[in-house]
Amino acid sequence: MHLLSTGIRGLDVMLGGGIPRGHMVAVVGQYGTGKTTLGLHFIYEGLKNGERGVIISFDEDEESVIQTAESFGMHFSDFQDQIVVMRLEAEDVKRSLERVESEVKMLVDDIKPSRMLIDSISVLETLYDDAGRYRMLARVRSLVKSSGVTAILTSECDRTNPFSSKYGIIEYVSDGLISLRIIRESELEEAILAIEVVKMRQMNHSRRPRPYSITSSGIEVFEEAEIM
Repeated sequence: MHLLSTGIRGLDVMLGGGIPRGHMVAVVGQYGTGKTTLGLHFIYEGLKNGERGVIISFDEDEESVIQTAESFGMHFSDFQDQIVVMRLEAEDVKRSLERVESEVKMLVDDIKPSRMLIDSISVLETLYDDAGRYRMLARVRSLVKSSGVTAILTSECDRTNPFSSKYGIIEYVSDGLISLRIIRESELEEAILAIEVVKMRQMNHSRRPRPYSITSSGIEVFEEAEIM
């Protein structure tokens, strides 16, 4: 089995070596937990290894995505011929999903990326009812699988359950689920960031949550530390 490094050593250890090639993995968490940053690490690791990557953003334009990566020491500008950032408007996608699918498929066929980041799928999910969300996510999965890329999709978590996506659907169409959450014993105590691999098909991964931090170099997972 070919495994792709996430670019975050401690997370690779938790995963048992990395993400299996061809998997579609959901990263869920509330605002400020570093979902986008994790996805950028994944793309940047591929760029450094000579791979190509695609970022589909529903939140930021290309310049903002590159600036965010640069702020964590990920120099995407050094790999301009290997990376494509596509900004999509959620309303446009809903109005013409087939056209957007075709455009993305043409892009993938043209540059042949090995890695993809979709950030954040929750923006698109808000426009559908439950049945529509499932159909849309199933089509996203079909696109990822037919393209042969390994993809990370970021999603807001449910307000009452940090292990579930906002609408509780994406985890069922994904091959893996990584949960990012904030632990705070009381309002007066400092918050702890915790990461957990909830599921990852084909992998004998760790199921123990580990603390992590977000620094000027991005995400650092402390794979040998315990959550107290």
